Amino acid sequence: MTSQTAGKARRIITWILRILLGVTFLGIGIEKVTGTMGTIPFFDAIGWGQWFRYFSGALDIAGALLILIPRWTSLGALIITCTVGLGTYLCFTMALFDPTFPLIMTLLAATLAWLAWKPGKRIGDS
Repeated sequence: MTSQTAGKARRIITWILRILLGVTFLGIGIEKVTGTMGTIPFFDAIGWGQWFRYFSGALDIAGALLILIPRWTSLGALIITCTVGLGTYLCFTMALFDPTFPLIMTLLAATLAWLAWKPGKRIGDS
């Protein structure tokens, strides 16, 4: 594969992941903030209080919005990797829910952070 073809494939995969993760985590963040789709019982089971549901939801929304802005994609993907990564860890250690979905989302977000990273540039530089 030539470097031009590899670069084009990387851009396409990056855009697909941006859209997929941006829309998904915008929805997940809204669910957490509004307390729908079983988020209240999940955060009750964690035992850290509902304040953490709001905090996590706000981080998910911020990360999702940053993912959708090409200049900030890496930062947004890192935020999402951390929030969903913690959720994966909690599902594994507390046996709360099936950890498959959060694990897959963690891996996809980490992949996007890596793909969108531009070596030699600081996050947010154009």
